[in-house]
Amino acid sequence: MESLTEKVLLYQKTREGLHDIVSALAPRVYQFPRRKMGWDEDACGEFFVFVQPRLIRLLDRFNDQGKPFESYLSAVLNWQLRNFARDRKRGERSWNVSLRLDAEDPESQETREKTALRPVAEAVCMPESYASLIKTDADHRNFLFLALKCARTIGPDNAPLLAAVSGVAEDRILGLSASLQEMRAPREHRLETFRARRNRAFAQSRMLETELQGEVETERIAVLRASLAKVRKRMRAAMNRMARVKLAPTNLEIARVMGVPKGTVDSGLYWLKRKLASVYDPDIPRQA
Repeated sequence: MESLTEKVLLYQKTREGLHDIVSALAPRVYQFPRRKMGWDEDACGEFFVFVQPRLIRLLDRFNDQGKPFESYLSAVLNWQLRNFARDRKRGERSWNVSLRLDAEDPESQETREKTALRPVAEAVCMPESYASLIKTDADHRNFLFLALKCARTIGPDNAPLLAAVSGVAEDRILGLSASLQEMRAPREHRLETFRARRNRAFAQSRMLETELQGEVETERIAVLRASLAKVRKRMRAAMNRMARVKLAPTNLEIARVMGVPKGTVDSGLYWLKRKLASVYDPDIPRQA
């Protein structure tokens, strides 16, 4: 069987076999952030969309020096992942599209979702900065993907405006939002379970701390401190699990309710965020 290195070298000479090479590289590129950083599927898809236009240049620049192409690919992907992670973190600071859960302040989740929807609400009003950016059918579809990332905040009040800017019926937006919220229910139940564990551990820790303050016997103090350490460990574990519960719809869930491939949602959100980022960060060049 022909190795990947041989296929790349043959492509460099004949410009043939590109489809087979890309098919072999796609799963490696897609899973690379998961193996290196433990990213979820949405982030992996976004990274793949980032790297995909660079694959041809990557193949052309490979120079056979006795090492397999996989070694060269790993080095390049490491470099690209660092750059992508840096740009992604910068983008999240500029305007938060993805939703995150603050384990220490669960009530702030609703505020975060409203903040995440702010770009959508502002774009619906169609100020001049947005009017020149959201103009094609693909832009309107991608904008619907973006709105559905904030499905919990979609309701009768803002659905008409979202329908106008995304080009779909109001009833469809509400139906899609309801479907995504149904998918979200098991995660909310899991979050409530971890929150109850955290609250029980917190109450136990406060009682132990109070008892510890009034204790004078050395042996009893040692027992209380050991118990307090265990309770605090349980509380931290519950908080960490709360932080890992993602309430925002995943790109895969949006793809399922929309009836489109997940890659369509990945690429649509990636390119729309690139376009809209220029409104929030003047250092990012405006996308045509």
